[in-house]
Amino acid sequence: MKRLRAQLSFCNELEKLKSVTRFNRTLDSRYENSAEHSWQVALVAVLLREYYDAELNMEIVLELLLIHDLGEIYAGDTWVFDDSKKNTSSQRELNSISKSITQLPNDQKENILNLWNEFEFGVSSEARYARVIDALVPLINHLEVSEENFNPDNITAQMVLKKKEFIKNESDKLWRLTKELIEASIEKGLYIGLNETK
Repeated sequence: MKRLRAQLSFCNELEKLKSVTRFNRTLDSRYENSAEHSWQVALVAVLLREYYDAELNMEIVLELLLIHDLGEIYAGDTWVFDDSKKNTSSQRELNSISKSITQLPNDQKENILNLWNEFEFGVSSEARYARVIDALVPLINHLEVSEENFNPDNITAQMVLKKKEFIKNESDKLWRLTKELIEASIEKGLYIGLNETK
């Protein structure tokens, strides 16, 4: 029962992820939370698996995506375009996840840390695919839920392409989709086009 109580304590800790606000919105105009994002990327990974050529253990992919943002419980979400905070986000999230898993049995604690590191550093095909999906879903989300001409931070298509360009080394089809989503977002007024100035 001691092990079960420790696991239950961690289950209670997971509730906090539902309170971590992200920078993307939902269809009802509120900001999504990190738990919703983790669920969505896991489901999208199942749907788009056929467009990634490498052999994948999908159970590992799902585990990676379900734990990849646990480090945001105490560190918070870092906006993709905040380069100064991005430089420290990995260490802040490692400190956070280490705090969150303290009550877990040692074997599960080690497993979660290993999975988090695997995702963070893209050390396997599963982690690289998971990172592609994690980068793709916010583009899908932003295009779907944002009102026309919503670009308060003057984000350019070039800025977005730079953040997402690693996808082209992983999947031709998903890279094509990425560029199509960015182009559609330009047309909707969500990004400044490659030949535009503001």
